[in-house]
Amino acid sequence: MSRYCWYAASILLCTAPTLAVAQQPILTAAIPELSAITVTASRVRTETRDQPVQVSVLTAEQIHTSSAMTVQELLSTQAGVHVINNTGAAEQGLVDLRGFGIAGFSNTLILIDGVPQNTNDLSAPSLGTVPLNRIERIEIVRGSGSVQYGGGTTGGVINIITKQGNPSGQPVSASATGTVGSYGLRQLDANVSLQNEHVTVDVYGQTLRTDNYRDNNRESRDSGGVGLAFHHDNGDIRLYARTTHQKLGLPGPRRVDPATGLNEYEDDPRGTSTPDDFVNTQTDAFGVQIEQRLGAGTLYAELNQRNKSLTGFAGSSFGDTTRTQDLDETTSSLRYQLPIAGKHALILGADMLDSDLDATNQYSFSTMPDQWRAKQHQHGVFAEAQVQATDTTRVTLGGRRQYANDQLETLSGFSGNSDETRHLGAWQLAVRQDIAAGFSAYGKIGRSFRFANSDELLYVATPLKPQTSVDKELGILWQSDTSSARLTWYRYDLTNEIQYNPVTFSNVNLDPTRRQGIELEGHHDLTRTLTLDANVTWMQAKFRSGTYGGVDLAGNTVPLAPKWMANLGATWRPTDKLFVSLSGQYVGKARMDNDQANQFDQQIDDYFLVNGKIGYDFTKNISGTLAVNNLFDRDYATYGIRSGSTGATGAYNLYPAAGRNVQASLTIRY
Repeated sequence: MSRYCWYAASILLCTAPTLAVAQQPILTAAIPELSAITVTASRVRTETRDQPVQVSVLTAEQIHTSSAMTVQELLSTQAGVHVINNTGAAEQGLVDLRGFGIAGFSNTLILIDGVPQNTNDLSAPSLGTVPLNRIERIEIVRGSGSVQYGGGTTGGVINIITKQGNPSGQPVSASATGTVGSYGLRQLDANVSLQNEHVTVDVYGQTLRTDNYRDNNRESRDSGGVGLAFHHDNGDIRLYARTTHQKLGLPGPRRVDPATGLNEYEDDPRGTSTPDDFVNTQTDAFGVQIEQRLGAGTLYAELNQRNKSLTGFAGSSFGDTTRTQDLDETTSSLRYQLPIAGKHALILGADMLDSDLDATNQYSFSTMPDQWRAKQHQHGVFAEAQVQATDTTRVTLGGRRQYANDQLETLSGFSGNSDETRHLGAWQLAVRQDIAAGFSAYGKIGRSFRFANSDELLYVATPLKPQTSVDKELGILWQSDTSSARLTWYRYDLTNEIQYNPVTFSNVNLDPTRRQGIELEGHHDLTRTLTLDANVTWMQAKFRSGTYGGVDLAGNTVPLAPKWMANLGATWRPTDKLFVSLSGQYVGKARMDNDQANQFDQQIDDYFLVNGKIGYDFTKNISGTLAVNNLFDRDYATYGIRSGSTGATGAYNLYPAAGRNVQASLTIRY
């Protein structure tokens, strides 16, 4: 059994986000993205006009009327966001912001109510336990957040804010949503909220069963949690606890070999090459968040604990592998925001991560298992100053110093241990300028970084160096009463980018790479009842220099990063009770994984999907929706990998995405 199989399986490990703890809800309807919205993705409450870069905010109304069925599908409709799925489960998609390919989830930080969901291993955040109707808003900050959050944010930060309590102010509220759909989907989401002037209690639960599109892709998930918030005149204290259990079958790829005429992708896209593979995950978490006005400023503090236990099985012609893993993580943070003279601000902070990973691979062909323990300790300090230089000019300057210690203890099956300590810095300088009525511009330059995670430390040919990047961005924003638009150019010059090499079965530092692109997006209220949203993204993911298998990489495209993406959506709301939405999504061609040399003739084909949704409020307390994804039943894949390492032709593997699928939901509120 190759170690690559377990690298692929580890990407599937699931984490369960918390619905129990929420920041104060701000939005309940669509608001133009450039207005004075208070956001929290910068780790403290800041109005969007004071942010160093543009922040996109998806409101509860926009989420409700979207044709998306999962958080990942919703995010994929936004400029610069690509979702890669090699599991068959929609809520397991890897969110890639600005073209990092298979490592996109390691360069995009996803938060639930300000709590990081990225774990210190090769698992992408699982967002399936976040029902769309429980989301108050989503904040998308494109571009590095390394000063505020540390490593792994070169692509950006996404903060999902869930609803807390009852917006109407009623002391008791409850809702239950039942969903049925294609591929045997049965899902029930329920929550109860109790609140008074000083205390809010939120309890939620979810159960899901589905066969998904592919054979051996059956999924079961049960989760629940509770949140308790105490409010007083000078702040809030929030406690949460949650648990999730998920079992997911892994159907594997569909093989295509032109030399033999084999084409499982076209002839049997729903079949499986791994009928017994699965991953079984239990995740438990609890934490506390404090927001306290202290002196002239505000203190933010949080402490979070998470445990994730996994059992998985992978079979192949080489033999069977059973993996068991236990990951314990503790994170904490302390920030202080101090307003100065009513128009400036100073933010000081410190944070910490302690991670302990114990894992075992047991092989059917060997009595000697692989056993290892990876420990990581990180702590950092940062400061950021926001200066209102003139009435129309806002300057932001920030810096971070980060310490990381990585320890790898191989108990059996490996040769050698390691213990390395590193220090890195991040900084950014940004200027935001109001130009004229409705127009503003911004520019930013900075440095970001990423440390290897616990899984990446294990399978290496040579010790990994930290990934660093010099980041630049320029943008123009425009807004009127009925419309808004954004045009942005960005460039990241990366050194020692960390990625997995499927040929050598090891994690490596890539030769110098570059991500650059242009994003154009806009919103327009065509009439009082009809709104239009559109975006187009041009991305270029290139090697700046280096060689691969004797091939000069300079100018070559990095795999799994499509050059073009576009979305167009329309929402019609003729009455307060009825809405109809329709959207189209285009994703261009992308180089397959393991094609750094750009010699392979076959690429992952481009695709165009049409999705729709209709919703109706039958009464004040009962509503329903009907959604259809991939309306025209297009065949497509978001992930593919070539089998060989050289040559223009040869065999390759594709992971088929779901065909036409329908979901019907009924919600009852009290």
